Amino acid sequence: MNPNSSQTYETYLPVYDAVPEKWEDARPFFVEQLKRIANEFNIREIGWFLDQELLAGKYLFPGTNSAPEEENGDLYRSVFRKVINFPSIAAGINTQLHEILVDGNFTLVSLAGALTNATTMTGEPVPNGNDTISYNATQIIITTTSAWTRGLAIIEYVQEL
Repeated sequence: MNPNSSQTYETYLPVYDAVPEKWEDARPFFVEQLKRIANEFNIREIGWFLDQELLAGKYLFPGTNSAPEEENGDLYRSVFRKVINFPSIAAGINTQLHEILVDGNFTLVSLAGALTNATTMTGEPVPNGNDTISYNATQIIITTTSAWTRGLAIIEYVQEL
């Protein structure tokens, strides 16, 4: 991909209106444009939120261990996503195992959650003024001032190679 292209940081598919007339010139042009379209399509957020580690469809800037494996620069790191289900939330500290390898190669990208009360039909995001969410090497921790019928934590992270 041309690093000077306006498409480098855009999320829209590229539009092209000039195609070489001779097939010998047009074939490499079409191959390159199909690669660009595939890259633009594949670099998107994937809508799967499952309780297993999966690719989030996002990329993070090259890390300290990235080697120049691409034609125009370093290899971007894939962001992984995992959803941790809390079947019930009591007032106070609540923990669930996340089963993610948290070591020197782990980098947190985002951590957020949501709490739901099916009885009162209410909910709220976490963190907020009263409730917090954090993690340690083995668990996701949600601290809240009131009880909820269920909660979800969504963690996105990078594992250096």
